[in-house]
Amino acid sequence: MQAIVNAFWQIALFRQGPDDLPDSRPLLILASLAYVLVDAAIILILYPQQALVPLLLVDVGFLTLWSMGVLQLFGYGARLQRTLTALFGVGALLQVLAFPLSAWPALGIPFEIPFYLRLWVSLLILLWTVAVYAHVFSRSLARSLGTGLLFSLVYFIVIYKFAAQWGQVS
Repeated sequence: MQAIVNAFWQIALFRQGPDDLPDSRPLLILASLAYVLVDAAIILILYPQQALVPLLLVDVGFLTLWSMGVLQLFGYGARLQRTLTALFGVGALLQVLAFPLSAWPALGIPFEIPFYLRLWVSLLILLWTVAVYAHVFSRSLARSLGTGLLFSLVYFIVIYKFAAQWGQVS
């Protein structure tokens, strides 16, 4: 298990890419399960309970379909499994880092972290996540980081627009 987390950590640090992961369906299932579990925990803390299924379906579904479409557009459809494994695995890892900042106020933990500090750290993790997704897309597409950034930004904008329909985040 440590080797799997390390592989995703290396991608998050821009040292490796999805092409360095094994082309493995069990690894894709494990990464997507981790992503869904962490995503669900964050959704349940930040949004009304009835938002859980729609937000999960849109997040996982759009990331899968968006990746499939982008890879097909550039003729790299065969790289879908590794790309999704990387995106889900790294996404879960970075969400775990962001989780305490999301959960802190909603769970009523008595230790107070200044709002501006939570905001800055959350913003840094978000920017890091966007950059890592851009890295994954650029490596999967054999294109520049700018091209990967374009596809990464579209994904995040769509997801945040949809999430905003469910009300203000706590």
